[in-house]
Amino acid sequence: MCIATVYADTNGELKELMRDVVRIEAERNRFRLINLFGEEKYLEGKLKHIDFWEEHSVVLEQTCQDLA
Repeated sequence: MCIATVYADTNGELKELMRDVVRIEAERNRFRLINLFGEEKYLEGKLKHIDFWEEHSVVLEQTCQDLA
C-alpha cells in the first residue's frame, strides 16, 4: 500500500495539506484527498509532481484556497 503526504505549492512555498493520503480523485482542476482515516479535503489546483519512491509525497500547485 502506498500512503502519501500531500503538499500545496503556493508561490514556491510548500504547505502540508494532509498526511496518510490513500486516495486522490481528480475532476478538472479540483482534487479530493482521502486519508487512511476517511477524512476528506478538497483543493483546486494542478498536479506539480508525485514522488512515491523516496518521500511518498504529492505536490499540487494551489490556484485557490482550500474548499473544505
